[in-house]
Amino acid sequence: MSLNICLSLYGHIKMHHKLKLIALALSVTSFTSFADEIEKITVHGLQHYEDGTYTNVYLGSDVTVISNEMIHAAGGVDINKILSQFVPGLFANGRAGRHTDTDYSLQGSRPQDILWLLDGNRLNNRLYGSTYTDSINPMLIERIEVIKGPQSVLFGSEAIAGVINIITKSYQGSDAGELSFAADTLPSYDLSGFVSTEVDSVQLSLAASSSQSEGYALWPDEEYSPTAVLDKERGYQMNNLNAKLRWSLSDAQQLTVFAQYSDGLLERPLAYDAILSENERKQTIAYADWQLEVSEQLLLQAKVNYQHWDSQYSEITLDEKGNATVTYWQKYWGFKDLGATVSANYQTQAGSQWVFGGQYEEYEGADEVMLFTAEKDHSYSLFSQYQPKFEALPDTQLSIGARVNRLANEETIWVANLALTQELTPRLQLKGSLGNGYRQPTASELHSQVGTLGNAELVAETSQSINLGLHYQGDVSLTVDGFWRSIDNLIEPRAMTEVEFIYDNLDARVESYGIDLHLVSELTPQLLMELSGSYASAARQDTGEQIERVPEYTGFAKLNYDVNDDISVWMSGQYVGEFVDYGLIAGDYLLTNIGIQAWITAEQEQQLSLTVDNLFDSEVIQSIFKHGHKAQYPIASLGAPRTLQLQYRYLF
Repeated sequence: MSLNICLSLYGHIKMHHKLKLIALALSVTSFTSFADEIEKITVHGLQHYEDGTYTNVYLGSDVTVISNEMIHAAGGVDINKILSQFVPGLFANGRAGRHTDTDYSLQGSRPQDILWLLDGNRLNNRLYGSTYTDSINPMLIERIEVIKGPQSVLFGSEAIAGVINIITKSYQGSDAGELSFAADTLPSYDLSGFVSTEVDSVQLSLAASSSQSEGYALWPDEEYSPTAVLDKERGYQMNNLNAKLRWSLSDAQQLTVFAQYSDGLLERPLAYDAILSENERKQTIAYADWQLEVSEQLLLQAKVNYQHWDSQYSEITLDEKGNATVTYWQKYWGFKDLGATVSANYQTQAGSQWVFGGQYEEYEGADEVMLFTAEKDHSYSLFSQYQPKFEALPDTQLSIGARVNRLANEETIWVANLALTQELTPRLQLKGSLGNGYRQPTASELHSQVGTLGNAELVAETSQSINLGLHYQGDVSLTVDGFWRSIDNLIEPRAMTEVEFIYDNLDARVESYGIDLHLVSELTPQLLMELSGSYASAARQDTGEQIERVPEYTGFAKLNYDVNDDISVWMSGQYVGEFVDYGLIAGDYLLTNIGIQAWITAEQEQQLSLTVDNLFDSEVIQSIFKHGHKAQYPIASLGAPRTLQLQYRYLF
């Protein structure tokens, strides 16, 4: 059953405008309960996957769904801010503001332990193991699904701590369009547009966006060298254009094709004598998804996805004598990813479900700054998952799955997963999952010739994970999710001499454990309260120290008041505990944000939103900066100052 159907059903149940707003907030924690109930009703008859993922993946997992309306309520232009607000246990920290490198941690994980998907297709690259989410404008997102716990059986490498699936906007049953404009006091400007229509058996969606900002100064004036660039603010420009076509070839089959092109110019300011430092970027993302309903019991699917990233880095420095040096000019770094997946979803007469599939991935990349080229390599995998139907246990849902992977270095890895959803009472639900996973070495870890040297003998990291949670849905919505994870064969720098390091599989492991809490309560018919908090211990067992860039404590609180059907106001607070970055302490701050949203026409087709981030203009240490190849002393990077943003939306 697709997520669209679930949300639509929920929306029809709650018809009053205020109640729909409450339902929207409650769906952050209670969505999976509705999905599970619908799955019980639909014993026979499989449906197309409108979002590119398998319904089975939600079983036993704590799932957060961030809707388009929630994205706009949060300001709509910064995906990291959106994720930090609505996902307990997720730390999303842009190291230099928007459109920059980001540290992600999901339940105490490292960034490379999270798999990112776009409409169910892999986004993570193997160059550095990262995902550059800034190339996807939040204004063009229909919703975001965050699925916690091990998911390697269906998705492969990196799906250790969980999966984040970004669903792009598409046709929703009638012709529609939207224009949105946002401006803030940095200053920054964001403009986006979206239209969708249906012509005969073809549904077509077009979207475009443009973002630019002058940014803000990351460091105090005294931290810049006298010859550093006079323009100390870190700015950016980013443009996106995408199209999605869904063609019903017949009543039984459909083809979805998506393509997005992005280009941008992103400043990368340096405190050390740089007068120019920037990346020019061009990125293409595309996929094709064909699905055939052979019968009410059998659904076939074939997908191909492609990602091409080209970036050129330039850097010019000026010494104290006035001598300019072109350190780098248009130095290339980029990659190409190609993947293909075929699968079959079979539902037995008794209502049990089987998923069988195979996956192929191909990768190549290079970095002229780090002096390496990663030749084309491939990996193959087969996977299966079984969800039995127990007539004697109608409140029990169970799934078990396995996957075998053949990696480029001829390494073979097996992973398995067991998941359970148990209705204890009509209001109380138990969810649990047990599984293992893996992460392939990145191209940088294998081949880098600058800084820490690459090591072609590396093998994949492996993991074991347990997630166990309770969800209560009554007068309040309460979710408690505990987790434990162990990662072995750690790929970390090993000292060869006092000044030379090489990546190696260390005889050490990272062990993470903790808990997420999320509470949503309707204090009055007009006042909604949301509270969440997380504790994550993520320590290297050989040193006993918390791994870098992972705070132990995070928290979020929000009050939302509906003045009437057209106007709502809110206030939120976000706490980030201290964490270590390049050996120094960052974090340990509390930010307060406020906002108001108002429909300014009776038809609710035009909306104005005003938000104030960092209301008290707190000076916080967001991260620690250290120039990799200059290796000078680290500097504390500041978070954004108080920022006012005004956004206008027009729906047609």
